Amino acid sequence: MLGIFRGDEIVVDLVNTQRASGLAQNDAARELRGKKVLSSLRRKGHRGSLLSHLRLPHPALYAKEEQGSLAVFGLFTFVIVMILAGIGVDIIRHETLRTELQNTLDRAVLAAANLENSFDPEVVVEDYFAKAGLSQYLTNVKTEVSGQGRRVTATVSADIPTYFMKFAAVDTLSLASHGAAEQGLANLEISLVLDVSNSMNSSNRIGNLSIAGQEFAQTIFDNSAPDAVSMSVVPYSTQVNAGPTILSEFNVTDAHSNSYCLNFTSSDFETTNIEPKDYAGAKYYQQTLAFDPWYYNDFNQGTILEVCDPHSYNRILPFSNSLSEVQSKISNLRADGNTSIDVGVKWGAALLDTSAAPLTGALIASGEVSPSMTGRPAVASASTLKVMVVMTDGVNTTQYYMPSNYRSGNSDIYLAPDGRVSFSVRKRTCSYYSCWYETKWYEPQSRNYYSSVYGGSNATPLTWPEVWQRFTVESHAYARYYGSGSSNDYYFWTGATRTGVSGTTKNERLNDICTAAKNNGVLIFTIGFEAPNDAEQVLISCASSPAHYYDVDGLEISDAFAAIATKVTELRLVE
Repeated sequence: MLGIFRGDEIVVDLVNTQRASGLAQNDAARELRGKKVLSSLRRKGHRGSLLSHLRLPHPALYAKEEQGSLAVFGLFTFVIVMILAGIGVDIIRHETLRTELQNTLDRAVLAAANLENSFDPEVVVEDYFAKAGLSQYLTNVKTEVSGQGRRVTATVSADIPTYFMKFAAVDTLSLASHGAAEQGLANLEISLVLDVSNSMNSSNRIGNLSIAGQEFAQTIFDNSAPDAVSMSVVPYSTQVNAGPTILSEFNVTDAHSNSYCLNFTSSDFETTNIEPKDYAGAKYYQQTLAFDPWYYNDFNQGTILEVCDPHSYNRILPFSNSLSEVQSKISNLRADGNTSIDVGVKWGAALLDTSAAPLTGALIASGEVSPSMTGRPAVASASTLKVMVVMTDGVNTTQYYMPSNYRSGNSDIYLAPDGRVSFSVRKRTCSYYSCWYETKWYEPQSRNYYSSVYGGSNATPLTWPEVWQRFTVESHAYARYYGSGSSNDYYFWTGATRTGVSGTTKNERLNDICTAAKNNGVLIFTIGFEAPNDAEQVLISCASSPAHYYDVDGLEISDAFAAIATKVTELRLVE
């Protein structure tokens, strides 16, 4: 109960705080008794403290009263929720402004750093903030220009007054942010790996490639500072002709000077690394033997098409910084032979690998490469972009090798002073009564037999490499067959002097070397030029992504090279 005195009048208000219905009658009774007590006190003239005359309920009764407790709890909860919601509002306001400032800052510095922008970078940044209505928050803009690049930095700051957090003694929320953008032309290293197999002679493919490749080089060099680009052209067919200077930098077995190719093993395709002879612990590579595994051209007439193309026009052009040199190389390519995409990509990747740096030094010393290319290939980084473009019109086909037994040493074929050769055969001779075998010396040009070596004591044995410069594999096998009269000799010699790696194995090798190159930071574009369906998946797998593969026909090859050149130019921007 609560009693209130006002003058001589005493107003007693009895408030029931526990039950609204069940205790209504009890409350009324209490009120009536209270009024009677007050009336009695007035009649007796008592004044003073009401509390001294009232008989109040025992305090224990109040402890049992619960009605109204939820209202108090709800009031406190409401206040807490309102405070938390208010804090959320302040935080959202802070985050909204922070996001808006950061986005504007990022756009502004990127636009200002763009090398194609001719306006003052600071003016560009200020204009972005003015148009966004945020100029008051921009505190500083700085531009640095160096070499081929530009760097723009800017800072923003703000103090946001709070609406609710100030009740917790937090009057403002502060923010600050920094943005920087740098655009420059990265050094560019490119390997153009180009198919010059025999099928490229069809439908003027080699001509269309020549135009497209030259246009590609033009675009790249036109958008580059002097000496910022090194471009290697790697023509490939059955093999890749590295040229005498490059090959002289390797340890090789069965060395010769008839051609300049290397036989890589399967493990060589698992890495982009290549080991010149100055490399610590450099391995020995097997030099490809100069021989013709395909054609028949009668006897002692030389080769028609060798596994390793010996012609200078199809040699690798390494580390060139000259547009005219690159265009001249591409325009003079000639097509023949099988298709070894894996070998082409191996060389293309190797010329982008830092392990090839000794080659650069040797080529600079020989005058074949500009001294400005010193230090290339460099380590792949934000300042050095490495790109390989792989073009083919077909799939990997058989790559032929000469077995070890017939790669070196003296043969059983003798050369006479007049240039004719002879070798011994077991000739079957028959009389009217019987047949027998006797050893004769067969001279294939005249198809005559002699009782001793043709040329007598003046005849000298040919080495096996010399034999393969005079005979194709087919011509040699036929000569043995004609000499002995047994077809078994033909089949023996073709099998013994010609072996190969299948297209399936070469596809696996291609996948390995493409994976290794991509893992080393090389960006790979592939072009299927009127290629069969079988080639598509192989080329897609080799490319950096399916989007880096181009399937083209005819003159579309120029569009593919142009698109790649544009992408490469854009990717050179360091941002």
